[in-house]
Amino acid sequence: MVLRISLLLTCLFISSLGAAQTGASEITFTIKNVGIGVDGFFEQTSVSFNFKPNDLGSSYFKLTIPTSTINTGINARDKHLRKSKYFDVENYPTLSYTSTSVVHTAEGFKLLGKLTIKETTLPIEIPFSIDVIDGMKYFNGAVELDRRDYDVGKNHLILGDLVNINIKVPYSEN
Repeated sequence: MVLRISLLLTCLFISSLGAAQTGASEITFTIKNVGIGVDGFFEQTSVSFNFKPNDLGSSYFKLTIPTSTINTGINARDKHLRKSKYFDVENYPTLSYTSTSVVHTAEGFKLLGKLTIKETTLPIEIPFSIDVIDGMKYFNGAVELDRRDYDVGKNHLILGDLVNINIKVPYSEN
């Protein structure tokens, strides 16, 4: 579950692909616990960006997520994930992502940047596309993180190490 939370945080960072929005993004994560997938999300995000497909050099994305807003649908588990062994929300109330560049790829785009969880800041690449769903444009991205890289959850025999994060962020060219 802690691994999923870490992935969720990463997804929230990735959600910075949407324009100055709070809570409008769908950032979800999945991690294995005792071999069973556990899903979750963060209830709050603060996102700012400037995305220009024809001028990627001036594009940027920034995301801040209050770690206390983790939600796996089970209050006792969420409370456990907020403790020092996992997200340590008392000492690290937010996690953040800041892009360093955006590049065009054969499949769409890739966001290059740095994700900070607790005391660890690491480079992360997030591939994404711009999709139209029911007449609205969205940034859609996915990334896989190793929770141990961010010291989330220490070593566990029953908790998976990899967290899958999916991001769906409303995008307007206005």
